[in-house]
Amino acid sequence: MLAQTQAISQVYPGNPYSKIHETAVRVLVEGLMDLKLLVGDIEEIIKEEKYKPFYMHRTGHWLGLDLHDVGVYQYGENPQVLQAGQVLTVEPGIYISPHIKPVEGQPEVPEKWRGIGVRIEDDVLVTVDNHEVLTAGVPK
Repeated sequence: MLAQTQAISQVYPGNPYSKIHETAVRVLVEGLMDLKLLVGDIEEIIKEEKYKPFYMHRTGHWLGLDLHDVGVYQYGENPQVLQAGQVLTVEPGIYISPHIKPVEGQPEVPEKWRGIGVRIEDDVLVTVDNHEVLTAGVPK
């Protein structure tokens, strides 16, 4: 849940959309390192995407008339900048497949962690000066 709350803290006007994912990735990698599921230099793990066997998707998507609403996340090398009125999901998660294969140089995953998956979603509105979690009242 820390990855989600930290990612949500990045939702405000003028902040690049990519910061939401980058924040969630860092927190998740730190947690995976604490559990000894990833080892090494955190910057290298993130740069080389060694976390991908556990976190293979992005942190969210635009939300609108359709579940995965149409929209641009990046213009070439430049990420979309958040603007008041946009609505997006923030839903980091970890999946540890029973058949997971570690990235080269990473440890085998102990049996006790295999088959576990957790993903928590909130829908967030970018407001004029910050954000509003539209699903704040939903139990987690």
